Formats: sequence, structure tokens, C-alpha cells
Amino acid sequence: MLLLRPGDMSLSLHLAPEPHRLLVLLVVLAGRINLVQGQQGDGCGHTVIGLESGTLTSKNYPGTYPNHTFCKWELRVAPGKSIILRLGDLDIEYTEDCSSNSLKIYTSSSANSSYGPYCRNMNEVPSTIQLTSNAVTVEFRSGTHISGRGFLLSYTTTDHSDLISCLDKGIHYSQQSFSKYCPAGCKNVTGDVWGNLQQGYRDTSVLCKAAIHAGAISDDLGGPISVILRRGITLYEAGSANGILTKTGPLSEKRMEINKDCDGVLKNRHFSASSSWTEKNDIGELIVWSPDKANVSSKGHPWAWAANSDNEGEWLQIDLGERRNITGIVTKGSTNNGYNFYVKTYKISYSKDGKSWRSYKSKNSKESKVFEGNMNDQQLVRNNFIPSFVGRYIRIKPLTWSQRIAMKVELIGCKVLQRIRQFGFNLMVILIVVGFVVIISAAALLLCLYCKKRKTGPRMDCSFIEVCDKSVTKQNCQRGQLKPTESEIITYTSEEGSSRNFTENDMSEYAEPDIIQVGITGQKASSTFKPSVDDGYTIPLVVSHYDVPFSGKDHEYAEPLSNPEPEYATPFVEQSTEPEQSTKKNVCIVKVVPATPEAL
Repeated sequence: MLLLRPGDMSLSLHLAPEPHRLLVLLVVLAGRINLVQGQQGDGCGHTVIGLESGTLTSKNYPGTYPNHTFCKWELRVAPGKSIILRLGDLDIEYTEDCSSNSLKIYTSSSANSSYGPYCRNMNEVPSTIQLTSNAVTVEFRSGTHISGRGFLLSYTTTDHSDLISCLDKGIHYSQQSFSKYCPAGCKNVTGDVWGNLQQGYRDTSVLCKAAIHAGAISDDLGGPISVILRRGITLYEAGSANGILTKTGPLSEKRMEINKDCDGVLKNRHFSASSSWTEKNDIGELIVWSPDKANVSSKGHPWAWAANSDNEGEWLQIDLGERRNITGIVTKGSTNNGYNFYVKTYKISYSKDGKSWRSYKSKNSKESKVFEGNMNDQQLVRNNFIPSFVGRYIRIKPLTWSQRIAMKVELIGCKVLQRIRQFGFNLMVILIVVGFVVIISAAALLLCLYCKKRKTGPRMDCSFIEVCDKSVTKQNCQRGQLKPTESEIITYTSEEGSSRNFTENDMSEYAEPDIIQVGITGQKASSTFKPSVDDGYTIPLVVSHYDVPFSGKDHEYAEPLSNPEPEYATPFVEQSTEPEQSTKKNVCIVKVVPATPEAL
């Protein structure tokens, strides 16, 4: 197998078989070794090209780039999106018209819509370039020169206009809290980090590398970060996480806290292992390095779990008791002064039922991910799972180790409900909307039925009684509709000898009696007309001129008014314009007969 370093022209051809030496030599002489998809040339430096973002540098960055090199990168994002570029650093030795050393950017092979060529330093070029295309070509070439770091460039889609460079630090921002987008590929870019996730990070730390250390983003994908600036502390302790070892740092004015959800320690229900090592100590006691000693949080013993053999097939399994959203793992060595046992690299498998197992893989990768473990037997090392996964059983499979397979383990995560919170919220919104639609539909249906019933139901005609008082019941109002029959109308003959039938006249010119409901137990309905003695009335009336019931002292009925006006209502008579020839007038007496209970 022949391993080539980017831009390495001095190959050891004797490593390749004889038939392939000529082919390798021709490829090298052509200077077009495509080591990373999307790049070609011998002057390419650190390169990470992702689907959403990435980072590229000149060769040897931040050292001086070599003479007479060339590199070309083809960047492409999803159709329908555009690319935004961020120049984190540019230091190219100046030549006239940038003819010898330059950086050039264009959006097509014909070099139309080009930017550059750029040389000199960052003060003379834009730090951000927003394009209107989803594909862009970046070219860097160098001639004979003395100095120059070259360049560092990051890219993403225009969906993330808050893109920052891998070199941005916390001291570059004055807001107490802010959110930015880190590109993929910042892990191996120069820049220091002080502190750890628990304490926070010194504000002089580079932001994106600190976010990778905290587990907020992965180096393969990049992503958004949320930062809060707080008062600094006296001492920042070093820590190892996700392949980054931070430094111990002194007091700073500000301290960075990087937000990360679902980051609690999970309780382990049960440990099991493929095997356990047993030894005798100096006094002959039998000591078993059993799996129950593999908990990082356990105290009271200096040992950990250790395998009985040095084979790759050994494993340590953790049962959480129920499914959890697992976001990370913390490992530690033997922690015994007499030994230096620890695991350097390992893989992870997980299961929901303990029967079907899946190997953990990075996003957009088909290969099982290899995690970087410990570098000694004392230090805690954390690795985050991005993306996270749901499982009950987790199995750690050591790949490389120091002296003997031995480790302590702790898992990080949260309840599954927190992982599906967004789904639950969306489901709740859907249920609320559906319930609201059902209620509105039911109300509209009931309203339609009510309106239909009113249209088809009997109508109450109170035209005979012009006004029904609100205190009068519906039955009394309906009773008022009953007009007097022919036998109940007394007809008088006027002087002219003509008879009048009052049923044919407009009854509105006479005052109508007030009909009062008394009951249906054989009593007659009363009125403002005084009933006769023969009616057999026994229940006192409540209606009077003063609306006062019978008290025993006063008369049951209203006495005539003191004025000389008639006690009872008389018909209205229109004044005739002709001379009055007779003093006789037609008088109509209406006899009101109460309705029987059957009629009611």
C-alpha cells in the first residue's frame, strides 16, 4: 500500500510494486494527484470539504508556503443554494499584478464572474464574499518568494450568513451572548483553547475549536454554536475531549460558556464484559478486575474493569435499564499507581433490546467510527456522539491499548422524551388544530339545526293584542289571539236603524283588556274588568291599579279613581266633521270568557 502526503513530490518508489512504479512516477510528474475529492495539485494544505461547509488552507499554513506550487479546489453545495466564502487569513507575498503568487476565485471554468487575483494581506481584500452560484473554484499558485503564510478560507451556504472563521476568538465579540456558525474542518487548524466544558473556556480561545471540544458540533460537519460571555475565573484547567487537548490557563477578563443540551450523566444499571482479569496481590489476596468496577463515579477501590486477554474481541457492556438518548461517553484508565492500563482507541455498538446490534457511524459515513481514547491511566477523556442515538445497551470494543485492556466508563445523555420534544410539540399543535376544527364544525351544525327548527316551527301571532308585556307568559299571549265569537258580540242598532257587527271593524280603536294567567285548576282568568258575583271567583287577584295583593283591610279590586272619568274602559270615538244629529252612539260591550283547561 502506497501512502501519499498532499503535495509530496519525493516519493519512495521502492514501496510500490515494480509494475506500478512507472504509473506512480507519471502521476507525480503530472502534479495532479487528487488526494481529496474536489482538490488537485501539489500546493494543497489542510482541506475538509463537506456537503454544507468546509475549510481549506495553503500548504504548510500557518508556516511559509513553498515555492512553485499550485492547488485547485472545486466547491459545490446543494442545488438551489448559493455559497458564501469567509477569508480567515491572507498573507501572500506581493508581486506586480499578483502575477507570481495569488489567490483567485471564480464561479465557472471560463473564469467569468471571478474575484481576484488577491495578494498582499487581509487589509486589501474583502473578508466575506457572497456568491450567487452553488459551485465555485478556488485556485492558489506560488512562484519564487521569501515570506508569506498563504491563506485560510472557509465556506458554507448563504443559509448561514453568520459564518465565522476557524481563527475567530471570544475576545472578538462584545455581546454578552451570541450565536455563530462554525465551518467543518477547524479541529486541526492552528489555535489554542484553555479550559473545559464544566468550567468554561478562556475568552482568548478560538471559538470553533472550543465548540468541538465541548461537543456542541463535530469537526466533520460544523454547525451553529451559542455562546455566553461571563466573568472570568482565576484558573482554567486542561481537559481532553473529542480529540482536542486544552491547556491550563490563567485569569482572564471574560469566560466563554458554550451551550449544549442533553448533557447529563446517565445512571448505569448493570455492567457485563466478555471476560475479567483475576490476579493475586503481594499478600496473596485474589483481586478480580470485574465489570462492576468500571464506573467512573464509583469510589472505594483503585481498580477498573480489565479483560482477561489482549484480543480485539474483548468488550465491556452497559445496561441503562431503559432506552436513553445517548450523546457522549467519558473514559478513564486503571487509576492504579501500580499499573498503567488504558485504552487508546475503541469502537461503539448499541442496541435497544440486547439482541440486534448496530455500529456507531459518523453522519454521511459508511465506516464504523474509531474514537480516540486515553493517553494515560488517570485523565478523563470525553467523546461526543454527533449525531446522538437511542439505545439501552452500549458495548465498547477496544482496538488499541497500553499494556492491558482496562477502563472505566460513564455515559452522557438524557431521557428519550427530550430527544423527541420537537416531534411531541408538532403533534400537540396538530391535535389542537384538529380539536378546534371539530368544535367549530359541531357549533356550526347545531346553529344550522336551531335555525332550521325556528323556520319550520309554529309562529306566535299576537296581532290581536298589539303588545304583550314581558311578564305575560306565552300561553296568555296565545290566549289573546282568540277573538270573540258571534254569540259573544252584542249588537246595537243606531238611530239610522242599521246594525253594526263589531267583528268586521278594526278592534284597535278600543282598549283591549289585560289578560292575566291565574291557573288551570278550574279558575277563570281575570281581567281589568270587574267580574260578576256569579263567576264564583275565590282566589285573590294580584293585579290592581297599585299591583298590591289583598291585605284584608282594603278591597280586593281597585276602587274607582277620584276623577269623574269612567271606571272602565270605553271605546274611542272619532270626531265627525259633520254636525252631530243625534246624541246616540254605537256602543260595543265585549264579554271576555276565560278559556277552559282543555283549550290551554
